[in-house]
Amino acid sequence: MTVTNDSIEPNYLALSRRIVSRLESTSVEGLDGAVHGELITVARCGLEGLTATMRTGRPVPERTVARLESIAARMADRELSIALIQHVMHAGIKAGFELVAADRPRSVRQELYTDGARLIQATQQLSTAVLRGYVGEVRAMTGDRRVAGQTMASALLAGKADATMAHRCGTELSPSYFVIAIALGPHPDENDARLDSRVVARRKLRRVQAELATIRECRVLSILSVDGGTILIPTEFAAETEEWLADLVARLTRAAAAPITATFAVSPRGRIPSAAECVHQLLDLALRLDRGPGVHRFEDLAHEYQLIRPGPGYRHLRAILDPLRTEPGLLDTLRIYLAAQGKRAPTARRLGVSTSAVRRRLIRIAELTGLDPENAADAWYLRSSLVACTFAESPSRQAPGTALCLVGS
Repeated sequence: MTVTNDSIEPNYLALSRRIVSRLESTSVEGLDGAVHGELITVARCGLEGLTATMRTGRPVPERTVARLESIAARMADRELSIALIQHVMHAGIKAGFELVAADRPRSVRQELYTDGARLIQATQQLSTAVLRGYVGEVRAMTGDRRVAGQTMASALLAGKADATMAHRCGTELSPSYFVIAIALGPHPDENDARLDSRVVARRKLRRVQAELATIRECRVLSILSVDGGTILIPTEFAAETEEWLADLVARLTRAAAAPITATFAVSPRGRIPSAAECVHQLLDLALRLDRGPGVHRFEDLAHEYQLIRPGPGYRHLRAILDPLRTEPGLLDTLRIYLAAQGKRAPTARRLGVSTSAVRRRLIRIAELTGLDPENAADAWYLRSSLVACTFAESPSRQAPGTALCLVGS
């Protein structure tokens, strides 16, 4: 029977606060204000959801369901007990049932309340038991699988993987793999002085690992830290390589809520160690040159990659710009001029000087280096020297755990 109530609705927020305040102190001990507020919302969702569906006969409103799902995800990210969330939600449901029971005639109110309270108590006990068993097993399985996946990834990166090891790790070897090097940028909250940046970074990493686990087509292997690492994916599961990888990095970026820079190579299984070394060198180059987040192909960085190879050519390129270091402003002028495709007016605007001043500086650069920035051939050498100097002078921005990824390479 559907019952409507035209009386003044109770203060759901105040009632939800009382529900949470009545929790055992051990249940909420040490929880910060944000979590406490989330629990109040959970209680309110249970309270309003129950009263709405019993008074209208319709399902719980979608917005209420969506709020509960969102809060549960954030609670899981904080590694809070699912039992606590369930307890608060059922307390809200019970309070909602009490409100609905009060609408009924006095003759049936007590019987209805007693039966409803028993139903809620039984539901709480049974659902909590199911969730406790299920979540416990999932955590154990996830931990075992992650360790097995890291073991297999380490073996492939060291060139020591075989069929026996793959069988023990619950996977199969592929003839070739995408070898992907990624750098995880900082989450905005990592710079919030009010928060523990290490905790924020670990949550970011867990979200990325969880997103990788949703790839059902194949077993993704990875060794990742909060700053990045290496991902190995069998090539047979992606027909359109670049499009598929771009989509993957976009998904990981959304999960991390942080910028991700990636480079990749397609490698036969036996050459994975050298491929991993190459893609991490490319990643380091993209980071040092500030190429921005996203997927960077070898073709995009081939020129710069060759320029920084150790040897006399690299040393010569770096030395070209040494004479400019004695006069402040010349290096910046050259960098901005070349970035402006050799146009003086945009360079002058960026520098806040006149075009005549830019012209004088360009002449001085030519006098000191012997290379004229306004000559196409000379500009190529100057641009190459800038790349070499930028790479040499900027610190490596590789993930600290990269060395682990290159074992045996």
